[in-house]
Amino acid sequence: MKISYRYRGLLRLVLLFVVLPGAAWQSSLRGSLAAWRDCRRLDRAVAAADIRDALPERAEPASAVCPELILTGLLLDSVRRCAPPGVRATDYLPAVTLQEAGIALHTAQITLTGTYADLLQTLHALERRLPACRIGSATWRTTAHPRTRQRQLRLTLYVQQLQPIANKYD
Repeated sequence: MKISYRYRGLLRLVLLFVVLPGAAWQSSLRGSLAAWRDCRRLDRAVAAADIRDALPERAEPASAVCPELILTGLLLDSVRRCAPPGVRATDYLPAVTLQEAGIALHTAQITLTGTYADLLQTLHALERRLPACRIGSATWRTTAHPRTRQRQLRLTLYVQQLQPIANKYD
C-alpha cells in the first residue's frame, strides 16, 4: 500500500502526537500512576491509624533481656537446635573483641559443614531466632575432607553480641 506524499507528513504527525503517547501510557505510565495512587492511599491509612500510639514508650535493649550467648556456649547450643540433621558444627571460637565505655563486643567464629540447602536453612533460622546476636559475616568455602578426600561445603559465620560490662564497684 502506497501513501501519497500529501498524506505522509500528516500520518507522521498523527503517529507522533496520538499513537506514541498512547503507547507510552499503555506500557509504563498507567502502572506507575496506579502504584502512586496506592501508595498515597496507604500513606493516608497509616496516618489515620497512627501506629506510633500502639508502640511501647521505650523498648528494652536486646542485650538486657537476653543472656550472654557467645562466651557461655549457649550460641552453639542454639545453632545445634536450629540446624537440620545433616549440618555439623566443626569449629567454635569465642572471643571478646572490644571493651569500651561499659560495653563489651563478643564475637564467635562458627564453622558448619553440610549441604548447601541445609546450611542456608540454618543461616536463615539463626538470623530469625537470635535477637541478641547479629551475623556480621558469612563465608562459603569448599574443602577436601581430610580422611576421604571428598569435597565438602563449609560455612563460616562470624556472630557478634553486645554485652554490658558489670561494674565491680556497684
